[in-house]
Amino acid sequence: MNRAVFLDRDGTLNADSRDYIKNLDEFRLFPFTIKALKILSDLEFRLVIITNQACIAKGLTTVEKVQEIHEFITKEFRRNGINLDGIFYCPHHPDISRCECRKPKIANVLKAANAYEIDLSQSWFIGDSKKDVEAGVNAGCRTILVKTGVRETADAENWDPSPEYITENLLTAAQLIKREKKGKSV
Repeated sequence: MNRAVFLDRDGTLNADSRDYIKNLDEFRLFPFTIKALKILSDLEFRLVIITNQACIAKGLTTVEKVQEIHEFITKEFRRNGINLDGIFYCPHHPDISRCECRKPKIANVLKAANAYEIDLSQSWFIGDSKKDVEAGVNAGCRTILVKTGVRETADAENWDPSPEYITENLLTAAQLIKREKKGKSV
């Protein structure tokens, strides 16, 4: 079985917007994202993006534009020596659809776990919101909340469930996972 790091997209890998990231022109990777993912990749984690993209159902963008962003991400990571195993997204409207793929539900996490033979108990979920933490906990993963999103995280220690760790960004999260892994292998 493989270990994975499940990654939220907007606010974790790239700058977020309260208006959604609707096209490639609006997409900006954080400057630390590549370095962070290299650390996780070197630790032999599978890397999988799990993202809610309600902007599709709300008519703010199209499936094609979201896929264009995802193709860019995949190529950019590959260009930097990082293998992204998959991107799973929920296109449904949060107020209308009763889908199972919208975080904090875990259908997309389970799809990825099945596709890549992932042991969820040995995996992490990193994101910038309460829904990401809930999805990670619901899937049986360890969780890290990063403070790079547009949502308020000041009271995150009091969330139910609360994240196992809170870090400044994806790079500090990757460094934490590396330190913890080194501690267990000594």
